[in-house]
Amino acid sequence: MIDPNGPLPPSVYWRRRAVAAVALVFAVALLAWIVGGLVAADDQHPVRSAVRPPTSARHTTSARTSPPSSSPGPGVPSGSVTASPKPVESPVGPTPAPPPAGPPAPCPDAVLKVAAAPDAPSYPVGTRPLLRLLVVNGGPVPCTRDVSRNLREIFVLAQDGTRLWSSNDCYGPPEQDVRVLPAGQPVEFTVHWAGRTSAPGCPLARRAVTAGTYQVVGRLGGLVGPPAPLALT
Repeated sequence: MIDPNGPLPPSVYWRRRAVAAVALVFAVALLAWIVGGLVAADDQHPVRSAVRPPTSARHTTSARTSPPSSSPGPGVPSGSVTASPKPVESPVGPTPAPPPAGPPAPCPDAVLKVAAAPDAPSYPVGTRPLLRLLVVNGGPVPCTRDVSRNLREIFVLAQDGTRLWSSNDCYGPPEQDVRVLPAGQPVEFTVHWAGRTSAPGCPLARRAVTAGTYQVVGRLGGLVGPPAPLALT
């Protein structure tokens, strides 16, 4: 096996063995170089092994990425979750007390206002000026008041304060007239003045009032309003 046998000289066989050995060594070295290059390439680009997540993790991922079964409404992106609005609870406060029942109470003098004025600032002599008496309840609630004819009155005074005429001089005392006065709403009474003087008891001797400036004053019981000017031309 070791010693060469054959028709050729032994040196030929030894040379062949040497060439074969050199070729074998070269082939081994070349194979080693190729294998080393492949290992280095694998180190630079490692292959990521696909690790399959556990069953529970797959279910969670599927639930997060799967789109909702119903179609989203306008303006809502697919797959988004909209929270339902929470109902707003209205605060429950104390129940206000109901207004007192029963008829309105009598009006105190402090809440009443009385005023008289002519319907026009001036009238010709010989006409019948229309005079108005206003009673206003300035309180917050309706109240009752006796506004009988003998309690409400309109005066015409001269500039010096002399009493010339009264709406009650020629009228007898009427029956009681109790009314409900609404809050803030005036109650009006009117009377025409004949342009002549008068006196309590309605005496027949009466005279016509001449042209000039006079004052009109209203009264309801003990309440007396401010004077208002009236001109006769």
